[in-house]
Amino acid sequence: MAQEVKVGVAGLTHGHVWGLINAWKKVPGARLVAVADETPLLENALADFDKSYIDWREMLATEQLDALLVCSNNRESTEITIVALEKGIPCLVEKAMAADAADADRMLAAQKASGKTLMINWPLAWNPWLYEIKKQIEASAIGHPFHMRFSIGHSGPKEIGCDEYFVGWLYDEKLNGGGAIADFGSYGAVLSRFLFGMPETVFCVRGNFTKDYEVCDDHALMVLKYPKMSVTLEGTWATAVGDSGANPVIFGKTGTLGVYGSQLKLLAPRAEAVEIESPALPESNPAAYFLDCVKTGKAPEGIRDPVLAADACRILDAAIKSSKSGCAEKPGN
Repeated sequence: MAQEVKVGVAGLTHGHVWGLINAWKKVPGARLVAVADETPLLENALADFDKSYIDWREMLATEQLDALLVCSNNRESTEITIVALEKGIPCLVEKAMAADAADADRMLAAQKASGKTLMINWPLAWNPWLYEIKKQIEASAIGHPFHMRFSIGHSGPKEIGCDEYFVGWLYDEKLNGGGAIADFGSYGAVLSRFLFGMPETVFCVRGNFTKDYEVCDDHALMVLKYPKMSVTLEGTWATAVGDSGANPVIFGKTGTLGVYGSQLKLLAPRAEAVEIESPALPESNPAAYFLDCVKTGKAPEGIRDPVLAADACRILDAAIKSSKSGCAEKPGN
């Protein structure tokens, strides 16, 4: 019989938390022993947990946890993660890791000191095309890649009906790290880091272009410059309807790779587009994947690696600095 794994949840204000709680409920041997949150959202989680707390610090001091799911705002998630790692508790943190690179580096230092697993969950990580597109690039399927375009977002957290507690910190630049640039620009930043490494410079234009209420930015455009390529990234809370083009799309010297929905296609000159099969992932449950990393000591791979997520924070820091300076900025080391 598998040994029981005692799981805690710290924070319920990140709207992705409910899907991740359901993911844990599907993991054999996992027991949801405790949850902590200071908002009325706690009432919605009581049926799934043995005990509840208002204060996450009290929960971590009281419970003997084998794993912790962290789903608070981007500032508090950093503090929770550091305290938990110092107590020897492996942490699964929902994107985007942290509000800035300084906090991300504190998390990396805590992970290194503890030797415990730290994984950053991105919904993007569970798309099979993500790994196939990298494989195709590395196999020179399109020759030298010279440009990628990626856009992601929606019409806004309020507009799509996110709860008031999620909206409350998403719209707080200090707690989130930005507006749409932090929420959705982070996906593009970590995707670029995964596929192409760190850029030389980042240029950004962002602002509140469509809202009749105050928010630091509802749309952000970033341009990442690499030695022999460029990347354009859009993170938006302003787009009511997207287009049907490839997203992302990567242009190469001899061809183009594009993702249409979930279908990866290879386009070559004077030829029909070829659909490329993206093999199913060995594990598609983020909780189960994380627990396997904890048990085996395997480091989280791809964009789930906190080092890549921290680098994405560096890209966003440079973008935000650029939006204020009007100049391209170098991402920090």
